[in-house]
Amino acid sequence: MKRVFLWTVLLAVSIALPLAAQVKPGAIIMTVNDQPIYSWEVGLVIPQVQQELAGQGTQLNRKDVINRAMQRLVDSRLLSQEARRRNLKSDDARVEATMDQIEERAGGRAGLNSALGGMGATYHQLRESVSETDLVQTFVKTQIASQVSVTDEEVVAFYNSNPEMFDRPEMVRARHILARLMPNSTAEQKEAVRARAAAAHQRVVAGEDFALVAREVSDGPKAADGGDMGFFAQDSMVPALADAAFALQIGEISDVIETQFGFHILKLMEKRAASKMPLEEARDPVRQLLIKNGSGQKLSELLVNLNEAATIVQSEPPEGAPAS
Repeated sequence: MKRVFLWTVLLAVSIALPLAAQVKPGAIIMTVNDQPIYSWEVGLVIPQVQQELAGQGTQLNRKDVINRAMQRLVDSRLLSQEARRRNLKSDDARVEATMDQIEERAGGRAGLNSALGGMGATYHQLRESVSETDLVQTFVKTQIASQVSVTDEEVVAFYNSNPEMFDRPEMVRARHILARLMPNSTAEQKEAVRARAAAAHQRVVAGEDFALVAREVSDGPKAADGGDMGFFAQDSMVPALADAAFALQIGEISDVIETQFGFHILKLMEKRAASKMPLEEARDPVRQLLIKNGSGQKLSELLVNLNEAATIVQSEPPEGAPAS
């Protein structure tokens, strides 16, 4: 199997996926130092691997995706075993909070148990898996990242060697009112939403406080904050809104703008010219990045050793995966 040195196994988002088509429910597919890995666990990790690959613009065939998911679980088992060897424990409160979130997303305990049953898993097994994830995160934080030190000289050297990372594009800050248009709205419903936006536009153009009107009528996510969108770059916003915002002068209010989300009104609050982040402001982010990189390297080296020393027995490969 290919080694993928990643240590976090996130479980909360894929409970309801049709896993039976990917792996045989309930089977033990391998053991890692006599600790089992179940097919349902591979099924949970597969969508995460696919999402990460998509974000990287990488495409792999199904067998390679399954192999990556399996290696991720092997690595997690090895790290949790090493954590226990060092007398570390998971945090019960964090584990319970994660289980509550999973249960909520599954529509309650009954819905979660039903989904787990279809995967050949139990609530107890899922909780054990979540507990292992928490233990691995604790191990990485306390035993790996805490051992990485970064000097001021290294921070300065990185800053000077990667100037493009600290270039800031031109940015603007705007307030926003949204009259949301629901998907599949009728022509009549669309006109009603447009009229609501036009009425709000008339109010703010006439001099009413934009933030107060936004709190009263906006459907936008920042309505409670007076529609304050904060600072954003042109390429980080819906094109129609970005074009309108960057064309405004400070204090100016846009016309009503239509997008697929509905009808929008913007008021420009501030502008920031393109600039370079100064070293003093970059010090902490650079230090954290270098610690993260150093931790990843140490973790990779540890996992090489743990994999080589482990007894890993594959008992039943997932459907479509090659036997190792």
